[in-house]
Amino acid sequence: MYKLYTDKQETFECDLFLEGADLKESSARIVVESEDLTLMFKGTIDDKGNCKVPIKKLKGLMSENTTGDIKLEVIAEDTLIEPWQSDF
Repeated sequence: MYKLYTDKQETFECDLFLEGADLKESSARIVVESEDLTLMFKGTIDDKGNCKVPIKKLKGLMSENTTGDIKLEVIAEDTLIEPWQSDF
């Protein structure tokens, strides 16, 4: 289970390896889905595969007791890949 904070900004970080695709031409985003809300946060991927997605404060949008799913989506060469997901 991923701990999603509502009272402070955080940065989701991971290392990506894409075979047959150029990392510089790829993009990443985090999608946060609850029962009545879906949020998307754009991130960056550097040439070494380091992925960083800043997640803004969610206070006022979600309560601390909100549950749902969070996932990383990577778009590489017109293909959508979901290499990670978790509940929160």
